[in-house]
Amino acid sequence: MKTSTENNASETTLDPEPFTPKTPLGKKLLAIRSNIIADGLPLLTQEEIEREIAERRGGFNNGSL
Repeated sequence: MKTSTENNASETTLDPEPFTPKTPLGKKLLAIRSNIIADGLPLLTQEEIEREIAERRGGFNNGSL
């Protein structure tokens, strides 16, 4: 099983075409993502993002949303 760091490394290096944001929000989010990668921090997986959102909303219990 790959760790989120291993998953993220493959995602950031194997992009066939770099994403080009079209909106100011997209540009801002891409800049934030680029800064996180440049700092060497791991990106969250979709599951980790969903878990964090649920925890912040107070709805995360025993691995279920």
